Formats: sequence, structure tokens, C-alpha cells
Amino acid sequence: MTTTVVVWRHGQTDYNVARRFQGQSDIALNAVGLEQAERAAVALAELHPDLIVSSDLLRATATADQLAERVGLTVSRDARLRETSFGDWEGLTRDEIAQTWPDELHAWISGADTRPPGGETRTESGHRVARAITDIVTGTDAESIVIVAHGAVLRAASEELLGMSGTGRLAVLGNCGHGEFGFTGDTWVLRHWGTAAV
Repeated sequence: MTTTVVVWRHGQTDYNVARRFQGQSDIALNAVGLEQAERAAVALAELHPDLIVSSDLLRATATADQLAERVGLTVSRDARLRETSFGDWEGLTRDEIAQTWPDELHAWISGADTRPPGGETRTESGHRVARAITDIVTGTDAESIVIVAHGAVLRAASEELLGMSGTGRLAVLGNCGHGEFGFTGDTWVLRHWGTAAV
């Protein structure tokens, strides 16, 4: 049996608009983000999910709840699906970060697997989320699963699941964008990436 696994990024927040690092700061959806989630939920409901699991951060749970209400499910929350921790960078823009950590920011922008002060590396957060996704999928008989999380970790985790070397091989999903995998029990197949219903 092949399981359909959809990874879905949360809708827009005010931090997204201001281009601030959100990380694990608990930022809510803004009005646009809520509308994005509502529209995307209409399309994702056509997949008839049996299970919806979300990061426990507000922007992800509010997005997941839009789909859950449409299909009559309760969302499971999983803290392992949280965004990368950006430590001292959270709440700051790139320009603000560059004032204190110019070398570290340059390395991070260049794709290096660096650790923001007090935060996680891309590899650490990607591994955390890839492990969580694998545990969720292999721990259920559900045939269609939607996992709601965050841009940076969904990209890193998806690259790990696909056995890609390096980082940044996939684009970061836009707000309320999603990707779809087929999981055969030992192999992950990417069917779609970056699809947005908004």
C-alpha cells in the first residue's frame, strides 16, 4: 500500500510580511493567512485525509484547523514539527541580524549548515522533522495524511526523506503551499512540490 503524505506550510503572518525570522516564536496568522488557509483547505479536502498532524505553534494549528473543520477530523499536535529554532535571530530582519552577526548571517544565506546563536542548524531541525514525519506515517494505518508545519523545516526534512545531499535543493514552500509524497513503506516519492491553491 502506498500512503499519500501531504506536507503543508502555514498561512501568512505579519512576521512573514516584515521578513522577520519567526522560528519557534508563536506568531498567529494574519487576515491574509487565514484566507489562504481557508482556500487551500478547500483543495486539500479533495484528498480525503484520514489524519491531520500539525506543529503546535499557532500559525500551523490555525491552518490545520481550517482543513480539519472541512473534513470532520481533529488535529493532532506534535511539537517536533516546530520550525527551526533561530535563537537570538528570532523577531529580527536580515538587516537587523547583519548589524550584530554579519559573518554568521552571510554563511547562513550562502547555505552553510550554521547554527544561529542559541538556535539549531538546518541539519538538526531537518532531521528532527523528518524523524517526526516518519514516526507519524509509520505509526498509523491512515492512507492519506496531511502534516502542517513550517517552510524551512519542511524543505530540510523533505530533502532528507528523499536522500538529497546538501541543502536548498528544493525551494521553500510559499505560505499555504504544499508538497505531496507517496510512501511505500521504505521509499519516499515526491509527486508534487510547491503547489498552492491560493
